[in-house]
Amino acid sequence: MKWIIALVVIIILGAIIGPLASGNAGYVLVQFAGVAIETTVVGLFVVTIVAIAVLSVVVSLLRRLLSKTRQGRKWLANRSERKAQNIFQQGIRELLDDNPEKATESLSKAYKKSPDNNIAALTAIAACLNKDAGKATYWHDEAGAFYDNADTLLQLVSIEQSVKKDPTEADKEMRSLLEAKPHSANVLKLAYRVFKASGNWQQLKELLPELRRVTDLAPAEFDRLEYQVYFERFVAEGRKSNEMLYNEWRSLPSKQRSDATIRLSYAAALKHLGDYEVSARVVLKGLKRGELQPAAVNSLHLFNAKSEKLLEFVQAQLKQDPENRDYLYALAQIAMDNQDFSLAQRALKKLAEIEPSSHVYRLLGNAYHALGDSQLAANAYKEALAH
Repeated sequence: MKWIIALVVIIILGAIIGPLASGNAGYVLVQFAGVAIETTVVGLFVVTIVAIAVLSVVVSLLRRLLSKTRQGRKWLANRSERKAQNIFQQGIRELLDDNPEKATESLSKAYKKSPDNNIAALTAIAACLNKDAGKATYWHDEAGAFYDNADTLLQLVSIEQSVKKDPTEADKEMRSLLEAKPHSANVLKLAYRVFKASGNWQQLKELLPELRRVTDLAPAEFDRLEYQVYFERFVAEGRKSNEMLYNEWRSLPSKQRSDATIRLSYAAALKHLGDYEVSARVVLKGLKRGELQPAAVNSLHLFNAKSEKLLEFVQAQLKQDPENRDYLYALAQIAMDNQDFSLAQRALKKLAEIEPSSHVYRLLGNAYHALGDSQLAANAYKEALAH
């Protein structure tokens, strides 16, 4: 009401000063229900402001009179509650309609009209969903002592906002939250992101069983996560010493050491750290036991020429099945690594006949180029482009 009166006063002052300054007061003709009234512009605005003032006084008096009676107080209270209820319902609709920003505004208005701890708590939830940690904290405090220990969403929002700025601090907060909520799906999903950002691979390793249960990662995606976690963990230990890396590997239960993903990550870590011979032995053992498939070993480029036994194993497999594409590719990898380009060329040429692809022809072109046969190399590169 105050801003309306202020606006009318400004308009009146303009209406008075303008005509007076120009020497023309101006006239207005008002016709209504057959009655015509002619007055000056100034007179019209004066009458308007007086009418508004009178109406305001009348409404104020009526409210006071109503507040003196039991029925009046009840009517005023019901009216205020109805307004608050309508705004509250609007906020709920906006929240259900996935619009937490508007829901926060509506629910905060409802709280102002009808303060209630439950509305404040719901407003805190809306603010959390809107990722607004400041408002969420304010409304959580407004909700009162009953909700003091029910702040998981608020903590999640706070950690999510801090992980980009300070991963170390976010890691610390996340570990504290995990102690309180070790089985919460939302907590675990955020922990996955936080620990990746902070490089806390040991913590992620411990969480893998729970992450498998609660995350919506496809099996292949989870295998990639598991591979990365163990690879990073093995590399971290290997940088300390070979003994520390070996102890980390031996500390795993035999079932985990037999797991293809974990064994591959160990072999890849060894290769990454420059221990090619041990890496080859780990791969060979897994292949002999049937724990590893050659296609998976090929995908990580773990066949290398540092182990004669691994080369002999691959050649033995090809004697049994000369057209095995996985072992043909493995033989080509070992030969290229050993700079035996003639052997690599023969393996790749046969592989191109069985399963032609751009990648195979490109490698074949590299082998021919290394052998000094530029024409055959050019032909192979053309085939690579054609595929």
